[in-house]
Amino acid sequence: MAVGTSFSAMAADAKKEEAPRKYTQAFVTDIAVKLLDSAPDDKRLEDKKTMEMKLPLSVRKKLQDEGLTVADADPGKQAGGVRLKIAMDYDPGNRALRWVGGMFGAGKGTVYVKVEAVDAVSGEPVATEEYSDSKRMGGGGGDFYGFAVDAVDEALEKLAEKLAAIPKPAS
Repeated sequence: MAVGTSFSAMAADAKKEEAPRKYTQAFVTDIAVKLLDSAPDDKRLEDKKTMEMKLPLSVRKKLQDEGLTVADADPGKQAGGVRLKIAMDYDPGNRALRWVGGMFGAGKGTVYVKVEAVDAVSGEPVATEEYSDSKRMGGGGGDFYGFAVDAVDEALEKLAEKLAAIPKPAS
């Protein structure tokens, strides 16, 4: 007695091909990191430099995880390519206050990320993603900088979904 769909039909459904993507390559033209603190101490400035050094590798890995080939150098006007601009504004807040009163918003850290993809051939914007979040609490006040990198990853993931939805034109 057979019930449901055959194994071969299920296997065929599992292998349905996605429409070819128009954009398969990315080149990151700029990653701008802005600390929203009018009087940052040396530790915050050091943390900003560390973040600026870590973000390019994190961005590269996330884009590759999302199925895009990441160019090391500007490939020029190459079909199937996008140039990405990433901007992150952040205020890490106060970790000690988050630890003590984070449930009530004390010491919260905030991050705002904007990613823009521009067609490498036409120079026209093809997708933009904005993401913002705040860290209110966490064990020991939480790791704000890990949280900020995760916010960039979230924005890149959503942007990659938008790019993947743009079909490749028929030849």
